[in-house]
This record gives sequence, C-alpha cells and structure tokens, in this order.
Amino acid sequence: MIAVACASQASAAESSLYASVRQAVLFTDAGAPGGDSDDIGIVDQGSRVGFQGNQSFGEFTGFGLFEIGLDASEQDASPGVRLGYVGVSGDFGIVSFGSQWSAWDTYVGGSHTNFVSEGSWQNGTGRNGSTLKYAGRLGQLSVEADVVLESKEEPDLATGNAASSGLLDEMQLALGYTVGSFTANAALIERDGGANGYQGGGSLYGARLSYESGPMTLSFAVAQDDSQFGANAEETTGMKLRASYVTGANSFLAVVTTADNEVAANQPLGVAVGYQHDLSQRSRVALELSSVDPDIAGLDSSIEGGVMYRHDW
Repeated sequence: MIAVACASQASAAESSLYASVRQAVLFTDAGAPGGDSDDIGIVDQGSRVGFQGNQSFGEFTGFGLFEIGLDASEQDASPGVRLGYVGVSGDFGIVSFGSQWSAWDTYVGGSHTNFVSEGSWQNGTGRNGSTLKYAGRLGQLSVEADVVLESKEEPDLATGNAASSGLLDEMQLALGYTVGSFTANAALIERDGGANGYQGGGSLYGARLSYESGPMTLSFAVAQDDSQFGANAEETTGMKLRASYVTGANSFLAVVTTADNEVAANQPLGVAVGYQHDLSQRSRVALELSSVDPDIAGLDSSIEGGVMYRHDW
C-alpha cells in the first residue's frame, strides 16, 4: 500500500492507494435439461484497485473512497465502479453518499464464501449506487439506514421500455445489538413498487444471530423475500447456517443454505466448504467446493469448485 500524509495547524490529511488481484481456476458441473453442462477455466474473482483518503476538521472528519473492479482474466475487459462515496464522521456517527455496501449486506446478508455459490440464500443487494447512508449508535444499538435514490430509468416489465420508477428506489434499515459473545442483527429493505418497481418492488426482511468464541464463529440467518415481479410474487424464505474456524494461518469454512419458494413449490439446498491459507501478510490461497440441489424436476444437482490465489497491496 502506498500512503501519503500531510498536516497543518488547521487540518490533517491522509490518503492511500490499494489494489487486490484475485485469480481462480473454477470448475462447474451444472445440471441442465438434457444433460450436464461442464466448464473449467481461469476466471477473475473480484480484482480491484482503489483510492481512499480522509481529512480532519476539528471535531469532524471528511472522507472518500473510489474503487473500480478489474477483470484481470480478460485482455480487453472494461473496468467498472464497485464503490465510490464521500462522507463526514463525528460524534453523531457517519453520513456518506455514493455507491457503497448496503446496510442489509453488513447486518444480515454478508460473510460470503470467497467464490463458489452459496445456494439459494436470499441475499438482497450487496452494493447500491446513489445511496445516502447514516451509521451510528442509539444507546446500546448500532444503527444503519440507507436511502437509495433513483439512479437510472427502470424498464417497464410489460413493454420493456424505460420508465421512471420514482424518486426513491429503495430504503433500508438495520439494527444490531451485542451481549458478550452473541450479536443479534435485523434488517429491512423496502423497494419501490408498481409496474416499474425497483428489482421487483416489495419487501425483504431478515435477521442474523452470531456467536463468536476465540477462533470459532457461528451464525444463523433467515430472510423473507416478498418481491413482486409483475404478476409473479417471490414469497421466498431463505436460511443460512455458517461456521468458520481460524487457527494460525489457516481458515476453515462451512455454509449450508436452503430456501422455500412458495410460488415454485421447491426447496433448493446448498452446501459449501472452504479452506484458506495465508502465505504471507498480503498473499493467500483458497480452495472451495459447493453443491446445490435445485429441487426442480429434470435438473440435477450442480457442483462448483476450484482454487483462488489472492495478493493485496
């Protein structure tokens, strides 16, 4: 990491440039009508480069971050913005605006595997653009709230033509409370409805209970998705059980997911296991394997696995 710092009587500023290259050999054996579809190849798994900085102004600190994703496995791949926001922090908490991680992902949907499928877990949106975020505390509660402003015209689900979905695309509210080794989190997503509803409109709400003791972390999450895509209601309940154990430079992971889709009347089941070894402070290698049973007639279980090498600067 490259860091530059300067200071004066009025303010102090810090900035840094960072990067991460993540390349994987991934094998997929996907169940498909009429036979399986096998594939193996070198794929990028979230390589990125970014710049971040902050500057203090008395009791307040202004900050910003800009990060673009790079597909290092494709010669002519165009970069895309992953994160980009500015904000201010102080005793009141943090207020920021831009493309950033969602409150849902931080409190309920996060802690993902590195690169294989987690099954049918109802994950919500990991990152959102045009988001006004507040993060702080109310007594013993940690609080995070997102207001996602309309960033583009959404296609009409009936005609395919672009049409405005309204001033707000989505609102999120998340709460967390920690007692000893236990942490309880809950989050709600409310999306703009109507014919041009953002990501189907409707609601997504869930909770996660975590237990952490030394090198071991256990968590159980449940989510209810009531999205409405035209006349098709999702009404899906998802559950995820996650266990991880860290010993020295080695990390072990196991994830079990399931979902109950009331409309499709199926209950897919996913299992993923992983192992990660830190080669150095900046380099690591990860191996993962997952299997997802779609619980759909004519479709076999899919298997996905591989090895990823990651180096950070």
